[in-house]
Amino acid sequence: MNHSGQWIRLMLVAYVMNGLGPFGLKVMAEMGLLQQYHFQYLLWWYGGSGLLSAAIFLAGGSRFAMRELAIAFGIGAASFGGQLFSLLALERNVPGYIVFPITTGGNLFVVAAAGVVLYKERIGRYGIAGIAVGVLSLVLLSLG
Repeated sequence: MNHSGQWIRLMLVAYVMNGLGPFGLKVMAEMGLLQQYHFQYLLWWYGGSGLLSAAIFLAGGSRFAMRELAIAFGIGAASFGGQLFSLLALERNVPGYIVFPITTGGNLFVVAAAGVVLYKERIGRYGIAGIAVGVLSLVLLSLG
């Protein structure tokens, strides 16, 4: 498989796994299970996501580099922290229509700001459109 095919496959896995975490938190909050099982949920979700991602990565014939592992660990740790604090907010009865837009919007803002500040990226038409669609989706989700 060529690099673009592998990249698309890995991005699809990341996209699906990224959406499953908050969805699971919402389901657990609705069922009143967060306080009982929050650490087990995070352990199994991140462990399972990590194993699935590694299996798909290795199935493509790639090998890990130490720099890539360090970056992946840092991203995973930041994600874990975000999910943990989202979970704790839900446990303290902060409404989901507040928790999830802040969590998602915070990610959108941090990634866009880091690209501009750290990497001196210019946000083109498609980037601006993507950010606008992301903000619009947050607004629409908050209304429901």
